[in-house]
Amino acid sequence: MNICYVNPTNNIRRPIAELAKLLANKGHQITIMYPESKQCPTKNWIANDITKNPNIKTVPIKSYYISPLRYSIPNIFHLLKQIKKIYRTNHKIHIWEYYYPLSVIPLLYAALNRNRKNKTILTTDGFVGYSYKPKYLTLPFKIYTQLIARFLFKIPKTLTTYGKPLLPHAKKAGVPKNKLKILSTGIHLNQFKKTKHQLKKEFNITNEKVILFAGMLTERKGVKKVIQISHQLLRENHNIKTLIVGDAHGKNEYQKLTKHKNIIFTGGRKDISQLMQLADILILPSEGEGLPGVVMEAMASKLPVIASYEGCTPDLIENGKEGFLVKRDYLSATRTLLNNKKLRKQFSHRAHQKIKQFDWNLVAKKYENLYHEIN
Repeated sequence: MNICYVNPTNNIRRPIAELAKLLANKGHQITIMYPESKQCPTKNWIANDITKNPNIKTVPIKSYYISPLRYSIPNIFHLLKQIKKIYRTNHKIHIWEYYYPLSVIPLLYAALNRNRKNKTILTTDGFVGYSYKPKYLTLPFKIYTQLIARFLFKIPKTLTTYGKPLLPHAKKAGVPKNKLKILSTGIHLNQFKKTKHQLKKEFNITNEKVILFAGMLTERKGVKKVIQISHQLLRENHNIKTLIVGDAHGKNEYQKLTKHKNIIFTGGRKDISQLMQLADILILPSEGEGLPGVVMEAMASKLPVIASYEGCTPDLIENGKEGFLVKRDYLSATRTLLNNKKLRKQFSHRAHQKIKQFDWNLVAKKYENLYHEIN
């Protein structure tokens, strides 16, 4: 089967990269179309490396990077030419998201022909303005959804989203119930068994407890909260070090919020699995998520998690069973885990058992079955 994934951003999404690799290894002909601009930073984006595979064809669309938006605007003429080609040469066109230009334009192209509609699958990891309500953007996204996205949702043969907690938001956004399926992303359990000794030396860690944050350095991810929590714990004489891992896509303004030597900005890293072996707790006080890959990686690493209730995180963690899900008081949850080794061990074991159902080999098979079912 010929399958084309339409990736909306310069940075390849992790589920697209993993599905492309797994299905290409099964003999499917895989193509990934994405906007490309050399100005967009992709240096530490592991998913981009995964797609450098002789069995995966990439179709980069000439684009113009706009740094404040962290997005590459595609050249419309080049994009239209390639859209026509991918619909002509592929059996399935799997598009991610409904609000990026690189996603919207192929959806509109598919709308003009019944056969193209039947080839098209649309996936979203959340509904902006509904499941995730960013400051200043909630109203514009609700207006966009009501005026445009409701029409776009009717175009593809099938829509998928990552978890059951998103279903009420999908209904509010106007997604046709008969088209919507739940399909999660996955995790490779065997990637999280590496040594931590070299990293201890790099960060000068002796007997400190290590708090880890990993993600984009943005307001949505809650970086400021992680710094505030760490400051308070240090004032209370907790023996901790906090590693804040991620890129800011420009100047890192968060470094101005702390001068403490035990709060370390590592920049973007590709050794997340090793950092998780080093850490004692992962904290993700995010205000908007789909099915957070970093939480899945922590569970696979047997690393206790403190996270928000956002998106599909409750599909991964039941509060008090596999970790803590928090609405506001992240500090108390962090104190509790730091002081309770037995609880950390219980969370670790239960989380590792639960994440096995998200193994990529199992998840990829579900996507493959979906492609075969859609005619």
